[in-house]
Amino acid sequence: MQFPMWASKILGAILAVVIPVISVFVTPFTRPFDKEPAAVMEKVGGFMKGICHTDPDYDLITGANIEWLREDIPYPFNDDGSLTESYIGWKAEMQEYKNHGINIYAITPYPHTFIEHGLDSRKPEDVKAIQDVAAFLVKDLRGIAQAYQVTNEMGVDRFTDPLTMEEAAYFIGIQLEAMDAVLADNEILGYNLGGMGYISLTFKMFKYNKYCDFIGADIYLGSFENIIKNIDTHFALLKLVRAVTKKPIIMAEFGYIGYGEPKTDEEKKAILQSYGFDSEEDVKKDVNTFISRLPDRLRNEFETIYKDKTDEEKFNLLFKGEFSNHIYRELSEGTGLYGYPHTPEGQAKFYEYMIPKLRELPWCVGAFVYMWNDSESCYVCGQTDCPVETGWGIVDGQGNPKPAYYAVQKGFKD
Repeated sequence: MQFPMWASKILGAILAVVIPVISVFVTPFTRPFDKEPAAVMEKVGGFMKGICHTDPDYDLITGANIEWLREDIPYPFNDDGSLTESYIGWKAEMQEYKNHGINIYAITPYPHTFIEHGLDSRKPEDVKAIQDVAAFLVKDLRGIAQAYQVTNEMGVDRFTDPLTMEEAAYFIGIQLEAMDAVLADNEILGYNLGGMGYISLTFKMFKYNKYCDFIGADIYLGSFENIIKNIDTHFALLKLVRAVTKKPIIMAEFGYIGYGEPKTDEEKKAILQSYGFDSEEDVKKDVNTFISRLPDRLRNEFETIYKDKTDEEKFNLLFKGEFSNHIYRELSEGTGLYGYPHTPEGQAKFYEYMIPKLRELPWCVGAFVYMWNDSESCYVCGQTDCPVETGWGIVDGQGNPKPAYYAVQKGFKD
């Protein structure tokens, strides 16, 4: 949610004081309830020092003391039951990482991917087939992957669609059950929380947590919203997840954008004029025409996931939340943590603080930095000059280490 600057300052200051108090209150409830965290780390060889989405720069990866790669598994089967080329190629690629001493944390496909291949967890007759796919992945990737996460960030619309949160929990749960039955002694299994999933998924998963070795937490404070200012809020959230789930926690995704700044009013007006509108108020009068002129990826998301929203709801999504930063290709005013500017140096400082603190938590068994390299274009809107999804890397687009690379290298050093 993007707040006006005056509200951002007030709410940010209040939360910066209140959240540390909450963190202190929650801490007693995070004490080790059992021996599970130590058991998980024994299975995987210690604290999991990981990265998301790399290029095969093996020496540079291991040079940063990174030992794990977190990647999405392509759907494995064609309609005739043969293996897809994308899965065969991905498996070979992961084998190469393994050959170079890099362990694999694998994420199973999204609900919409199963549906595209004719399997819908909302249909009782498809459940067994979905479980068979999940179990196949564990058995077929044995010796390559060692950690499995069932799908990703249920609670984020673009990933969860078309399931409700109740249906998403069931989708995760049936796969956890099937995968747990074939898991080897040195393999671990879990799911992750992201977006609204922290509120709406956590409690729905209680009955399935018996199949989990860990719960993943994806946290991106100070990059998508403009009210969280205190970096220690990360640890308050992790403590809440630990206290509620009573499971070992992996920081499955965390990071900080290394570039980006607000646009001026004149620059914003010019962007709106490029779509044929002079102001946000003009857009409000004809929001569907505005949507029809958006970059393809944004337009497709609104025309599929949000097609049933009212015009007012669509307008609010466009200009009062995450999508505003994509439209204006900016990080809005007030977006950022106190003392951590969205610069290469501020990004490095973020990791210098975060990684040692994560490693001190006795129930946190791993941390996966998002991500390896800066991207050529934003995967949400497709624009090359949108900072929201292009500046996360610890190396730049040409593979050259940024200051964050050396901060991660130092943080992951034993």
